[in-house]
Amino acid sequence: MESINPLFNEISRSQVKISTTKPKTRAERSDKTKNVKFSVEHIFYMKLRTYCKQAGVYYERKYRKPLSQTKFNTLLLRHMLKNLDMVDWEIPYKDSKRYMHTNLRIYEYKQLGGPYGIGISKGFSDRKVVYLMMKAGVEWLQRSGDIEKII
Repeated sequence: MESINPLFNEISRSQVKISTTKPKTRAERSDKTKNVKFSVEHIFYMKLRTYCKQAGVYYERKYRKPLSQTKFNTLLLRHMLKNLDMVDWEIPYKDSKRYMHTNLRIYEYKQLGGPYGIGISKGFSDRKVVYLMMKAGVEWLQRSGDIEKII
């Protein structure tokens, strides 16, 4: 059945062309971070908070902004990633259901939990690796560690 108006006949006869385009993949940010939480018992929590307050003075003097607990944890963990020989891998680990956080860059996180990371080579979970490294960092600060080296 044809329409009286010839314009409608042309529209129905022509085929609609569907173009197939590949979806664009977005570039990943170079400073993207991965949040890793680790278990802390009460005394360990208090020590981390105390060192954060002490480091906050140096951090504000250097960067002119306050130091958050997560940022301090991240800075301490980065320092320990550079000094893996200070970490005691034999410390017992128990999940205390109380957590603190770190925000590692993706390439730093791959050193911990990547396919060839510390967690795989030692047979530990990511949280246990971070816990042991943070524990070693606090012990280093207690012995004679310099807070200014972290910042």
